[in-house]
Amino acid sequence: MKKIYERLGEKNFRLLAALFCLIGDLMLSKYLYDKFTNKAQFDSAFKRVFPILQKAFKQQNMEIPIGFEVEVFTILVNTLLTCLGIFILFHLFNYTFFIFRKRFAQFYLVLLSWSGTVGAIYMGISSISSLPGWGTLFLLQGLMFLFVALGIRQFPIHLNLAQKGN
Repeated sequence: MKKIYERLGEKNFRLLAALFCLIGDLMLSKYLYDKFTNKAQFDSAFKRVFPILQKAFKQQNMEIPIGFEVEVFTILVNTLLTCLGIFILFHLFNYTFFIFRKRFAQFYLVLLSWSGTVGAIYMGISSISSLPGWGTLFLLQGLMFLFVALGIRQFPIHLNLAQKGN
């Protein structure tokens, strides 16, 4: 592996590492979006909760408003999109600083890539039988995270103590 990293060089590795991590972010975001915005699953869950909601509303001498289910689903989707957008922006911020060799960003990517390696491989193995497409993608993403994690060890950022006093 060391020869692969040497042939890539530090600059190309940093660009490729940021790209691999961004691919993981986008893939996870798409997976979560698909999982939590499935209208049929939401409708099924809402129907199970509806009697409890009716009882709670009646205790307050209120009726469930018309279109309440649609409003709750809309809030769910908008909240999810907001959270995923913040997640991606935060990671883009870190990837940019990683490319420009900032220590805090490198530390963050070490944590992200190692936890991403374990998490993606676990998700791939656990979902390959029920969702073979997603399972395979997660396994491949786990390998990309492993590539990043091992590569960061090849290109450490050392604290320059001579500049620290200035």
